[in-house]
Amino acid sequence: MKLKKLIAFFLAGAMALSLAACGGNDNSSSAAGGTSETGNTATESTDTGDLPTLKVAVMPFLNSLPIEYMVQNKLDEANGFKIETVYFSNGGAMNEALAADQWEVGTLSAAAVNSLAIYGAYCIADIGHSEGGLYTLVSPDSPIAQATGTNPSYPDVLGSPETVKGAVIATSTGTISHLNINKWLEVLGLTPDDVQIVSMDFPAAYQALKTGNCDVAALNPPTSFTAESEGYVVTSSLSSLNVPQYDSIIVSNKAYTERRDVLVKYVKAFFQACDALQADQDMAAQMLLDWYTANGSETTLEACATEIETRPFVTSEEAKTITIGESVEITGEFWVSQQLLEESRFPEIAKHVDDSIVKEALGF
Repeated sequence: MKLKKLIAFFLAGAMALSLAACGGNDNSSSAAGGTSETGNTATESTDTGDLPTLKVAVMPFLNSLPIEYMVQNKLDEANGFKIETVYFSNGGAMNEALAADQWEVGTLSAAAVNSLAIYGAYCIADIGHSEGGLYTLVSPDSPIAQATGTNPSYPDVLGSPETVKGAVIATSTGTISHLNINKWLEVLGLTPDDVQIVSMDFPAAYQALKTGNCDVAALNPPTSFTAESEGYVVTSSLSSLNVPQYDSIIVSNKAYTERRDVLVKYVKAFFQACDALQADQDMAAQMLLDWYTANGSETTLEACATEIETRPFVTSEEAKTITIGESVEITGEFWVSQQLLEESRFPEIAKHVDDSIVKEALGF
């Protein structure tokens, strides 16, 4: 019954969003480069002369903030290229657009598994710690919140087979939050077949939790931090589950093959942005708040500051110490174990990792 109510809840929300989109709101475009809706790019008004243009995918999350910083501070032009942003709501939508060449370079975490293994894209740099703020949450009065100590190896993980089995879990499937769900279930001795996972965007999933239309919501920042601040109980996180994750720069197969020189310039500019954001976290928090607001997410400056602190960007110096692609391979192995990726596809991940571009960009 709860699953039927959740589906009805989701459909009603989708209809409302559709009607709102028909209203012609002039403020609906993405803040970084003027995109109006998924897969569409707006015409750039700036005269960039003969600079080569890169189609850069952005999402309404922290991992796109360095791109916004590059655009605002014209680091793209300073490094000899021009960014044209293409907006997507999540990593799954980005992957679906790869086959149509709708973007050339973007930033992904768990969804990068399919980018590499199925769509032939390449991972060329790890740019952000993405473990922080990846939560599964329940209401304080949920039996799940009361179940402690099920797996002594994970003392901060809540829930038990009895309290979680049969639960309706809302999340954006195919994302890193989906990975969090699966790892949480594994730690509790369950599988995805023991629950009902319903796909919707993160704000809708949180609304479903608040209205009692689901038992658990698996959320990304900033929604996860908002939910926690409003009293919802964190039952697992990638941190408490000891699952390392990075956001990575992913490039389409075509861009990797044909546009290496521009990609080197892009990676150099990207790490200039990361260095600046890490050096001034107050500035970064305000900028993140503006980014979320421009892209329709409600949050607070305090929540943004927490996210900046708990999910730091990789600096140009730290990048020299990271084994690129290790994180996405860990995720890929987990996808295979959960039958989310065909085992025959797994070797493609390692074949589509290249650290030579970041080495050339940063000089190491």
